[in-house]
Amino acid sequence: MISHIQFRVLSSLATKPATTQRDIVANAGISLGSVNKAVRALTEAGLVASDLSITDAGREALEPFRVRGAIILAAGIGRRFAPLSFERPKALFRVRGEVLIERLIRQLHEAGVEDIHVVVGPMKESFYYLEDKLGVKLVQTTEYATRNNHASLWSARSYLGNTYVCPADQYYEENLFHPYEYRSSCVAVRTQGKGAKQAFDLGANDLIVAARKDTDVAWRMEGPAYLDQDFADDYLDILEDEYNLPETEGKLWETIFIEHVDELHMFARKLTRDTIHEFDYLGDLCAFDTAFMENVDSAILDNICRTLSCGRDDITDVRPLDSGLTNLSVLFTCKGVRYVYRHPGAGTDEIINREAETYALGIASDLGLDSSFIYEDPKTGWKLSRFIEGCHELDYENEDEVRHALEIARSLHASGATSPWKFDFYDEAKRIWHLLEEEGWPLPADFDDLAEQIGKLVGPMRTGAGAPVLCHNDFYGPNLLVTGDDICLIDWEYAAMGDYGCDFGNFIAQGSGYSVKRALEVLPYYFGREATDEELLHCTACVAVVGWYWYVWALFKECKGAPVGKWTRIWYDAAKDFSAAAQEMLDESCKNLHALTRPEFDALVAVEGGKGNEADASMLAQLADEGLVNRTSVGASLTTAGFMSLEPYRARRAVFFAAGFGSRMLPITVNTPKPLVRVHGKRFIERLIDAVLAAGIEEIYVIRGYLPDEFDVLLKQYPGIRFIDNPIFAETNNISSAVAAVKAVPECFQNAYAFESDLYLTDPRYISKYQYRSSYLGFPVDETLDWYFETDESGRITKLAKDLGRDCWQMVGLSYWTAEDGAKLARDLPVAFEMSDENRQIFWDDVPCRVFAENYDVHVRECDPSHIIEIDSFAELQEVDPAYRPRK
Repeated sequence: MISHIQFRVLSSLATKPATTQRDIVANAGISLGSVNKAVRALTEAGLVASDLSITDAGREALEPFRVRGAIILAAGIGRRFAPLSFERPKALFRVRGEVLIERLIRQLHEAGVEDIHVVVGPMKESFYYLEDKLGVKLVQTTEYATRNNHASLWSARSYLGNTYVCPADQYYEENLFHPYEYRSSCVAVRTQGKGAKQAFDLGANDLIVAARKDTDVAWRMEGPAYLDQDFADDYLDILEDEYNLPETEGKLWETIFIEHVDELHMFARKLTRDTIHEFDYLGDLCAFDTAFMENVDSAILDNICRTLSCGRDDITDVRPLDSGLTNLSVLFTCKGVRYVYRHPGAGTDEIINREAETYALGIASDLGLDSSFIYEDPKTGWKLSRFIEGCHELDYENEDEVRHALEIARSLHASGATSPWKFDFYDEAKRIWHLLEEEGWPLPADFDDLAEQIGKLVGPMRTGAGAPVLCHNDFYGPNLLVTGDDICLIDWEYAAMGDYGCDFGNFIAQGSGYSVKRALEVLPYYFGREATDEELLHCTACVAVVGWYWYVWALFKECKGAPVGKWTRIWYDAAKDFSAAAQEMLDESCKNLHALTRPEFDALVAVEGGKGNEADASMLAQLADEGLVNRTSVGASLTTAGFMSLEPYRARRAVFFAAGFGSRMLPITVNTPKPLVRVHGKRFIERLIDAVLAAGIEEIYVIRGYLPDEFDVLLKQYPGIRFIDNPIFAETNNISSAVAAVKAVPECFQNAYAFESDLYLTDPRYISKYQYRSSYLGFPVDETLDWYFETDESGRITKLAKDLGRDCWQMVGLSYWTAEDGAKLARDLPVAFEMSDENRQIFWDDVPCRVFAENYDVHVRECDPSHIIEIDSFAELQEVDPAYRPRK
C-alpha cells in the first residue's frame, strides 16, 4: 500500500499533470525533499513514468481511494435566518449571485464526485428541481424538528462510506473537494470565542485525539468531512447504539464523533485561509454579501416594507422569537421602533380561519384589548404587530394579574361584540381527529378512552353555556402581556363566537399548573362573585374539553413535523384530570334523578328545543322545583340535571336496512341498489342520513347486500358511516340483515332508529333527538291490504299482520328502540332466525311484534302519510318523481 506522501504525489499527478518536481510541490503542498523521495519510490513501483506522468498502474493504485460520493445535509430549519427561512430553506439562498447548494454541488462535480445525495426536511419540495438540474438524489428525513443533524446522516446511512459529508448552507471560496482521499479527514479551522462543541486537540500527524474543553481558542470542524468505509461502518454502529438515548436527540453528528475519538480515527486538514464562510445569523450573511437584502426574492420583506412604508435597508436587528406554538415569528427594528412579524406555521391553514382572526383583531383593537395590532392579511395569515416593550407574560402566581386577566375575559364576553364565525372546541377537536385518521397517524393507546370520557361531558357543558359570546379562544399566559397595571391580550387567531367557559378553560388548561381546587378558587374573579354549582361544573368541563382540543391539536402538529414538546403532556393532563373532576361533579348532581313520566319528558324536550313557552306551565313549575329547569323572565332552560334526565332518552344510533334487490323497482335497480335511487335529485338514503345527522346522531350503520360496493359513494359525503355486509341477503328475508347487524355490533339497536332505506322523507322532524319509548311510525286507515298494526287503548302494538285490516294503523318502515328493547333485539333476533327454516324468511319486525311480542312494549307513533312515503315499485317512483316518466 502506498504511503500518505506517495498518495498525495500520485493523486496530484492524476489531477494536475506536472513536468518538474517543483510543479508537484506547488500542486500537492509537500516539501521538495518529500516529493523527490516519493517520486523515486513511485517510479520504481511502476506507478509514475520517467516524465512524471502517471501510469495505468498508478491510476489503478489510486482506485481504492476514489471518493464514491457525497451526502449534503440540507434538512435544517434555519430558525436564526427567520423570516427569510420561512419562505425557502437556507441552502437555497442566493449569495453573491449563486444559490449556496448549487455552488456546492458544482464544486463536487468539478472534483469528479457525481453520486450526490441531499438530505432534505422542511420545504423538501423546494429541492426537487435539483434532481433534474444537477443530477442529485434526495433523501428525506422526518425527524428534523426533533433531532439534530445526526438524524440526517442516519437517514442517508445506506450511502455513507468513502463519501464527503457537507453542510448545505456554507460558502467555499475555493474548491475543497478532491477525486481521491487517503483517509477519513475533516477541514479544521483555528477559531476564537465560538464555544462550539466540536472543538478538539490534535496529536501526531494531525490526528484528532480529544475533545477540547477550553474552547476559546481551538481547532474546530468546519466545512466538509470525508468518511472512509471503515470509519463510516464504525460510526454507524455507535450511532445505532446511542440513537434512542434521550441525550442524543440534540447532538450534532460531529459531536458524537468527538465523544468517540478513541474509537474513530479522523485526521484534520488544517485550513488557515479565510476560505469557508459559515453564516450563523442573517447579519453574518449580509456582511459577506452586502447586496443580499436588496436582491433576495422575499414576499415577507415586501409585505413589511409596504405596511411600514420603509425600505429593506431600514429593517435591522432581525432575530427569531421562540414563543408561539402555532406560528413562526421574528422580532426586528425599523426606524428605531421594534415590531413582530408573524408567519403562519405548518398545517395551520387546515385548522385556523385567518379571515375570522383578522375580523376579531379589528374588534380587539377597537375595544382596547390589543394595542399591538397593525395589520393582518386575511388570506395568507401573516401579521405585523408592535413589540410591547418592557412587558412580561402573565404570572399565574400573581393574584392581582390573575384577577385582572379574568376580568378582561369577562369584559370581552359582556361587550356585546359579535363575529360571523363560531368556534366549538369539541367539534374542532373531532375535525382535527379526522385529519389525523386521514393521515394514518398512530394514536396513543388510551386515546379512545379519553375521547369517550370527554364526549360524556360535552352535552352537559353545552347545556350550561348560555348564549354564545365573542371569545378569544387562546386565552392563556403567553398571550397576556403585562406592563405595569395594563394587560395586552394578543394572538386572536382562534377568536369567534363560542362558550364563555372555554376562555376560562384555556386560561387553566394551557400551562397554569393549577390543580382543580386552585382553578375553582380563581373562578370567582371571572364572575365577580361566587360561582354556582352549575357554573363550577360547566367551567370544569370546559377546562377538560379545551385541554382535549389542544391535545389533539398537538398530535396534529406532530403529524405535520412540528411537535410542541412538553405542551402535549400539559394538555393531556388537563383533559384527563379535569374530565375526571367534572364527571364526579356531574355524577353528584345527578344522583337523585328518576325516570321521567311522559308529561315530564314532553316538557323537558320542549324546553331543550327552545319551545318552553309551549310546555304546560304547572309542569314547568314542578320541573323547576326538582332542579331540572331554570325559569327566568325571558323563558326556561335546562339545568345540567335536566339535561342528564333526558340522556337515557337520547337517540344515539341509526340502522339502515339496505341489502335488498328491489325487484319491483326494475329496471332502475339493475345497476343501482334501491336505497341509492334518486328521487327529485337526491338518493333515498341520503335524505334519511341527513335527518339523522341533523338530530345529532353520529353512529350510523348501513346493512348492505346487493351491489355492496355501490354504497361506497356515500363515504365522501358521510365518512363516519359504517357498513355491515349481509352475504345471505338473496337467500333470506331481511331478518338476516338484522342478525348480521347485532352480530357485528351487539348494541346497534339500543337507543336507535331503524329504517327501511327506500323511504322518501319530506319532513325530517320524525327523526327527533329524543324518543320516550320504542315505537313504529304508522297512520290510521279504515282498511288496508298492506302491513298494519292493531293496538290497545294505550297505543301499544298488539298485532302485526298483512291481510285485510280494518280500523288499524298502516305500518311505516321507521322504528325506534330504547336501550332496553335494543338489548332484547340483540338477544332475540339470532334465536328467532335459528328456530326454523321458515323463520329465515320472515321480516325482522316479526321478532319484536310477533315471535317474541311478550318481551317488548312497542307503541305506534302517528305520522302524516304525505311526509314519509314508501315507494315500492317503479310505477310509484314515476308517480312521485316525473323525471322517470317517458317523454311524450
